[in-house]
Amino acid sequence: MGTTLDIKIKRANKVYHAGEMLSGVVVISSKDSVQHQGVSLTMEGTVNLQLSAKSVGVFEAFYNSVKPIQIINSTIDVLKPGKIPSGKTEVPFEFPLLVKGSKVLYETYHGVFVNIQEQSPVMTQPEEEAPSLIQ
Repeated sequence: MGTTLDIKIKRANKVYHAGEMLSGVVVISSKDSVQHQGVSLTMEGTVNLQLSAKSVGVFEAFYNSVKPIQIINSTIDVLKPGKIPSGKTEVPFEFPLLVKGSKVLYETYHGVFVNIQEQSPVMTQPEEEAPSLIQ
């Protein structure tokens, strides 16, 4: 089976606003115990323009000059370096939604011309002999 990571967010369908807490658990399942150098949770949010077939001829002039705008980027430590026991381990977390500078958080949206979404990857720095736990 190896080692797997899963992120479960409480109230995943909720609209979050700047200053609120995003909470949930990181679920780690492993057949054997695993040494690690710590587990961190990183929240990255960007706004980007994405062309669709319906927008051909409308936005091409802007597309090459518009780069994704990062509106949130922060990291929290979920687990200090140590050993994760075999079986299922659930580690709770709370993540403050703090925007960069004077930026604004936008609601996740998938439209004809623009997609707005936040991504939350989990990253670890495992020992050399331990398997990588990146999802």
